Amino acid sequence: MEKQAEQPSSARVVVAGAIGNAIEFYDFTVYAFLASYFAAHFFPSTDPIAGLLASYATLAVGMIMRPVGGLVLGLVGDQMSRRFALQLSVVLIAVPTLIIGLLPTYETIGVLAPILLIVLRMIQGLSVGGEYSSSIVYIVEHAPPKRRGLWGSFSPMGAFGGLFLGTAVCIVVGSLLGTEEMAAWGWRIPFIASVLLTAVGFGVRMGLGADKAILAQANSESILIRAFRDHWWEMLAIALANTSTGVVTFVGFAFAVPWMVQVAGVTRLHALGINLYGLVAVALLSLAGGALGDHLGRLRVSILGLIVLLAGAWPAFQYMGSPDTTSQVIGITILAIGQGFFVGPMCACMVALVAPQVRTTVVSLGYSIPVGVFGGLAPLVTEFIFARRGIEMAPALVIIAGAFVSLAAILIMGRWPYGDPGQAREDREGVPA
Repeated sequence: MEKQAEQPSSARVVVAGAIGNAIEFYDFTVYAFLASYFAAHFFPSTDPIAGLLASYATLAVGMIMRPVGGLVLGLVGDQMSRRFALQLSVVLIAVPTLIIGLLPTYETIGVLAPILLIVLRMIQGLSVGGEYSSSIVYIVEHAPPKRRGLWGSFSPMGAFGGLFLGTAVCIVVGSLLGTEEMAAWGWRIPFIASVLLTAVGFGVRMGLGADKAILAQANSESILIRAFRDHWWEMLAIALANTSTGVVTFVGFAFAVPWMVQVAGVTRLHALGINLYGLVAVALLSLAGGALGDHLGRLRVSILGLIVLLAGAWPAFQYMGSPDTTSQVIGITILAIGQGFFVGPMCACMVALVAPQVRTTVVSLGYSIPVGVFGGLAPLVTEFIFARRGIEMAPALVIIAGAFVSLAAILIMGRWPYGDPGQAREDREGVPA
């Protein structure tokens, strides 16, 4: 009876996974959205462009820390517990976010202001690097065998929900306060408001039950050594397969906003409205992809999503480049279908690929490196092709390239659990997946 009482309910498991990702991506979106205000308040310069670049460099520092966070929290998840890794990650994102909202500016404390901001962004980046993967592992390991695709898809659903929420909050606060008040002090509100979301997330995660996974137990050998020595192939497979994940997220649902303003000639508010719809669509389609994967085969549905991105990215941006709202909705819906069907069931596929003793470490490192590196660089590459080379369809080309790498990695690198959901290697051998 006591052991049974320790196990969390199904709702608590999926909510705990989803809300942590929502918090992480809410923070990322808010900082990116308000970067120009940080340039003015924390990186003063006679050259406003230099200040803006410094602000975005602080954003990049957070991205660079993602692989480090994947390593640290991955080891915590394997050596201590998945539950503790999830609880730690939400604290590491919550405290710095609140402090950023209250942080004195350069005018008040001088050079200490940008230094503190960079340190806080590094801590947040570390948290983001381990949050997504740790939540995937925890959720899928607690899921019923025939529902692992659906349960796992709540992690990307939470991530896209956080992107939506961060964008929406910034739009609402900016509209209510106006340009002057927003620049003076209103930019702090979205950061301070994250406390509400964090309180819910922390409360849910504190009530999580014990891990079902088989942890490292009494093994003196380093988990990190075992991960790189015995599971480097799985780590590489996960990394290459997720190339498309970051590229589509940051190009298709972030860079697309300024791109539509320039190409379609719409207002920024209109482009943000289309983007908000796209984020809701991809969040829901991630769940649909995960559920469909449980019935048709998870890897098959992920491959289908990549095929949609390969074939649909070009027409999607042709539609989005039109001044017609209906065409823009059709375009971003194509991207949402491809991304949702890919990332939804892919969560369970990644977990099923790796042995439980090193699972969080391998999945975290494998996932965080491509999303941090390729996802972080993709908008810069797209901007270079678009602005410097004059190629209007640059976003489509970058997404096609990312989807091609991911599809090739899945098809060429064997060991992925093909077949019906119940026939995966891990299921046959009785390994929690």
